[in-house]
Amino acid sequence: MSEGTKEEFKVINLDICPYGDMEIALTTSTINATYRVSSHQLCSGSSFFKALIGPESSSLEANELRRHQSSTSECSLFRVTAKEEHDPTALAVVLYVLHGRAEHIPESVTFENLFEIAVICAYYDCAATMRPWDEIWMSPLRTLTSVPGYENWLFISWVFGDQSTFGQMTENFSKSGVMVDGEFRVIVDGVRKKVTCLIPQEIIGSFTPNNRKYISKCS
Repeated sequence: MSEGTKEEFKVINLDICPYGDMEIALTTSTINATYRVSSHQLCSGSSFFKALIGPESSSLEANELRRHQSSTSECSLFRVTAKEEHDPTALAVVLYVLHGRAEHIPESVTFENLFEIAVICAYYDCAATMRPWDEIWMSPLRTLTSVPGYENWLFISWVFGDQSTFGQMTENFSKSGVMVDGEFRVIVDGVRKKVTCLIPQEIIGSFTPNNRKYISKCS
């Protein structure tokens, strides 16, 4: 790779909560991001964080956070590490919503951003806290639900409880979707086409033996 095409490594520090008592660190091959946050706000909006560092949690992380909170000599904040696969921008959006920082929350997002936000919300179990922003983001993008290449609407609608869109997507997939060696395919004009979409584990069982039998007709 030439010097001109080498992607620049970025270091970002965001004060989601300027007086927060902890920080979330996200490191990828191209970015090192740190988000200062409030443990109270995280526990209020996320079941994941409530179980991890909540007042009733006995986890190692919760005990370490309490030690930091009670210490007057600590120079650094208590830190937790985000999953490397999480998108830095989407993580910032989710954290801003959890902290009620409306001035930093976008009124519109791309489909790719919406999907990344849904991935983070599913992981931290905080989708309900995204209201009404989730509807604001989803509304202008619903025209894409039947467009090839936007199959991840299935996952997005499942995460945010959009029953109408979820029902439409599952109906489409139940008619044309098949599982082949553990991978999802969509049958278009008798041809199995691989699509890159994240399917909730609860949905995989909906692909019936009839779907699998149809595979031999398309081979």
